[in-house]
Amino acid sequence: MLLNKLHVALPNLNIEENKPLSPLCTLHVGGKAEFFVAPSSIEEMRILYNFALSENCDIYVLGGGSNVIFPDGIVKGIVISTENLNSFSWRTEITADIDSGFKLPLIMKELREKNLAGMEFAAGIPGTLGGAIMGNAGAGGHGICELLDEVITLESDGEIKTWPINAINYSYRYCSLSDSKRIIISARMTFRKSNPKDKDVLENFLLRRGSQPHAFGNAGCTFKNPEGYSAGKLLDDCGCKNLCVGDAVVSEQHANFILNRGHAKSSDVIKLMKICIQKVFDSTGIKLEPEIKILGE
Repeated sequence: MLLNKLHVALPNLNIEENKPLSPLCTLHVGGKAEFFVAPSSIEEMRILYNFALSENCDIYVLGGGSNVIFPDGIVKGIVISTENLNSFSWRTEITADIDSGFKLPLIMKELREKNLAGMEFAAGIPGTLGGAIMGNAGAGGHGICELLDEVITLESDGEIKTWPINAINYSYRYCSLSDSKRIIISARMTFRKSNPKDKDVLENFLLRRGSQPHAFGNAGCTFKNPEGYSAGKLLDDCGCKNLCVGDAVVSEQHANFILNRGHAKSSDVIKLMKICIQKVFDSTGIKLEPEIKILGE
């Protein structure tokens, strides 16, 4: 039995069965994890990952849950949370080593305390560093990857690897480290001393975030912006605002947000996403690409 083998491989690790996943995702949808674990060290993560490889067991990595959803029902395999990989240490006055589970708002707090800047575009973005790197999260033409010096990963062969920034390709909502099945462990990032203009830049990003819906659970922007277009405007122009499936509804405030009005299921969200993609494609010939990641389909 897989549970018994897990206990043998990691006797000191708390392993939860049938763990509800909806409270761990900001859209508040999804079923239960067959097994859920939150390693507290790189070594525990490495042992767990190698165990999953040896047992041919599916694994899903969960950070802050702000841009992912899980399907309804039981998600077979192991959901690995990075919540306990959350250390932050300054190497120099402007360079820090940060674990993948460290939350972006807390990085912003560290920068404010040291009068540093360079990450204003991330103001108001939830989630953890690992997930942000995987999708090169950002705004206003900037992304988290531009601040990286190097990234440490757990590779699909179970080995630890260090990636210098010149070995990493990134662009809008894309990072080459997401091309294969790997887990981001930590990153080294360099910031800069702040200047008087940074406060205005930060306030502009916060104002932009303030215009987005917050009254209901959501997973941030549902779709990526196609080159030269705004996904929100395309959805709005094609009549997607207020479309709903069950308790999943396209926000009237911002068409690129799907909200959970209370009891939406993951299947409702996925169906609504497909309806929106089809409506935009039928009207414009543009096929929207999801920004939300659907794990365990």
